[in-house]
Amino acid sequence: MGRDNIDESTSLAKRNLLELLCFKLLKNGVIFAINVFKVRETVKFTDLTELPGVDEAIEGLLILREEIIPVVDLKKWLYGSRDPIVLKDNGIEPDDSERQIIVCEFNQTIIGIKIYKAEYIIRKSWNDIMVPIAESVGAKRKISNYTKNDEGEIVHIVDVEQMLSDIFPELDRKIENEAQYVQSFEVDEEKMVLIAEDSKVALKSLTNVLNKLGVKFRSFENGQLLLDYIDARGSDVGNIGLVITDLEMPVASGFTVIKTLKENSKTAHIPIIVNSSMSGKSNQDMARELNANGFMPKTKPEEIAGFIKEFLGKESIEILADS
Repeated sequence: MGRDNIDESTSLAKRNLLELLCFKLLKNGVIFAINVFKVRETVKFTDLTELPGVDEAIEGLLILREEIIPVVDLKKWLYGSRDPIVLKDNGIEPDDSERQIIVCEFNQTIIGIKIYKAEYIIRKSWNDIMVPIAESVGAKRKISNYTKNDEGEIVHIVDVEQMLSDIFPELDRKIENEAQYVQSFEVDEEKMVLIAEDSKVALKSLTNVLNKLGVKFRSFENGQLLLDYIDARGSDVGNIGLVITDLEMPVASGFTVIKTLKENSKTAHIPIIVNSSMSGKSNQDMARELNANGFMPKTKPEEIAGFIKEFLGKESIEILADS
């Protein structure tokens, strides 16, 4: 992410806004979307190198400026399984010559998504982002949120983190293995961690490490629920040792969490770590500009453990007490 993109992303976050690239999988079909800051570029669909023995949703490999990028057929992932999908897309199937590939970068992974056509970008307040009404027991959420475009049409925001987890299960296994090898250390048992995270994949990665380290925690599906919990406690916030927040959440974004807590004298002392799927070293600069205490990319067990040790490790707390 370049300097201009950091400034723009930070500016949007401070105003509790996000930008969505809207696209279709079929002509005259349902409108889908992905966060603009996860999009690197959009290119014309071209012949791909086929990969035998992989998930059916993997279309093949795209070679783009000497970079090899796996391409996912989003339509196959959304509709090709027996998972209960509420959406019904009655659009017309386009020719491959009309299709495009969205090249995305998130969770330190570069991936292409095969679509019909990128249509337009919309800017929305996180207050306008709706969560799914209900989920079937055991079902994986493929659409993370909903909103509406300027014409009042429903826009379905794709859960790209769940897509990555489904199609590349070896990544999940790698994360779980890394969590097992996280070195244990003594933590302050009186302190707890509060988490605002709407991605089940990212939450699982966090809780695996916290459970391994014996850290108490509570999780919330969006920033507003976390803020409501803290507000209900009044001045009784002494045992909140750390807040970990995603940036992209419905109702109240991560920046709203940071801004609200840092501007309140009762909670300004609580360290806050941004846990974002938007990869890149420059995101650390963005986290600092948002007045957070640190940044970590999602699904990185060692980095999660590092921040827990820094803020909740007994050694660190004793050093701070003596200084």
